[in-house]
Amino acid sequence: MANIYIGKTESNMQGFRVKQGSLNVGKNKIWSENTGRVSNGDMTGDLVATKYKLEATLNAMGQAESAALDDIISEDFFYAKFINPASSSGGWKTIKVYGGDVTYPVYSYATGNLRYVGTGISLIEK
Repeated sequence: MANIYIGKTESNMQGFRVKQGSLNVGKNKIWSENTGRVSNGDMTGDLVATKYKLEATLNAMGQAESAALDDIISEDFFYAKFINPASSSGGWKTIKVYGGDVTYPVYSYATGNLRYVGTGISLIEK
């Protein structure tokens, strides 16, 4: 199982360990405004940047864990640390991100039970 750590500051990456059931690491290309197809069908434009997008489905969480997660991802921007698939050594990468939509599928509201299973988060590099 892969790990993602998130925190409100870069120095506090142990703020929350995301115990995900699945993780997708995407690298998205950002192109300039003048990008597009020209009359002969060729692509033209300038690559401005490549940004990461992390999408995770989390394992079961209790109320305290979901509240801790929500506290961090409700910030405008925060930090995420993950193993970089583009690194030949499998090194860790820390990026500043914002949170996309988050879903909290309710499993149970019974006292003492895990409450949320399959929470989905999307973290997009700033």
